[in-house]
Amino acid sequence: QAMLVFLAVLLIDMLYGSATWAERWDSLWSWRKLVFGFIVLGFFAEELWKQRFLKAFVLVAAAGLILSFFAWLGLIPSKGGHEPGVLLTNHATQGMTFAIAALGCLELSRSAGQRLRILFMVGALFFAVNIVFISTSRSAYMALACVLLAWLGARLGWRKFPLAMGVTAVVALAAFSLSPNLRERVQLGIDEVRAYQTAPEYTSAGIRVVFFKNTLDLVKERPLLGYGTGSFARAYNGRFAGPGLDWRGTPASDPHNQYLFIAVENGLLGLAVFVGLLAVMFWATRGADAYHRVMRGALLAWCVTSLFNSHFRTFPEGHLIWLFAGAMLASSPSRPARN
Repeated sequence: QAMLVFLAVLLIDMLYGSATWAERWDSLWSWRKLVFGFIVLGFFAEELWKQRFLKAFVLVAAAGLILSFFAWLGLIPSKGGHEPGVLLTNHATQGMTFAIAALGCLELSRSAGQRLRILFMVGALFFAVNIVFISTSRSAYMALACVLLAWLGARLGWRKFPLAMGVTAVVALAAFSLSPNLRERVQLGIDEVRAYQTAPEYTSAGIRVVFFKNTLDLVKERPLLGYGTGSFARAYNGRFAGPGLDWRGTPASDPHNQYLFIAVENGLLGLAVFVGLLAVMFWATRGADAYHRVMRGALLAWCVTSLFNSHFRTFPEGHLIWLFAGAMLASSPSRPARN
């Protein structure tokens, strides 16, 4: 129901704004990932199929993990135009996939036999090692921290959540000190943010700061209803991009912030509906089984990383979260009690 309400908002917001109808339909089409999750809800109500889904996902991710190590060692070629060890779409998609696979291994190990439990635990460790020492994706680093926090929270109990946060912080600091790759990527992002006003050329983190500031100005101009579905690129580029500007005038079709994107196109009203959808999804993960715990960690990771990317809509990672939402949160239809 929450998904349908949000889709209704997107459809209604197509009726106004300066975007062409082609742009409006294109923006709506980008949200098709959400519909995949809605469809999947009808197929994974039984626990057996949730288990098969999660095990199949971990198995496929493990195959990608092995190939990633081979590519990093130079035994097979990495994906063209990407960093060593990247084979699955891009470094962010691969790293975030591995983070959820690590959590899946940890949760599956709890109900497995002794030998299989050890195998799952080793798998979780190697997924984490790949992210920390090979991946160059800062989104993957954040996703790994989020799934660790979610797992510790579930294990320790939410009354001891501060302890879970402390342990996560200690592990993150240890990873930062042990991995030159992670340390370099994080420090580079910090430096780019600090120097974005004086940097002579485009930087990944610097342009995000520019997008953030400019997009906030757009939100302030039309806070309630926004510019209409499909209007972001037209509204942003007409105001902040154009010939003769330096890299800070780079055209944008997405601000690399999921929440600001929705606020621009659908206003604070649309953003409230989307946040409400996320809240409903978090509420649905309150179950005590492994599938709800995996979904809780995945959802936390996507919510946090979407402060710096549009991981629910624009980028490939959106397919993963909505498919997981459908598979992990599907429930059996209630049946009338027999007399």
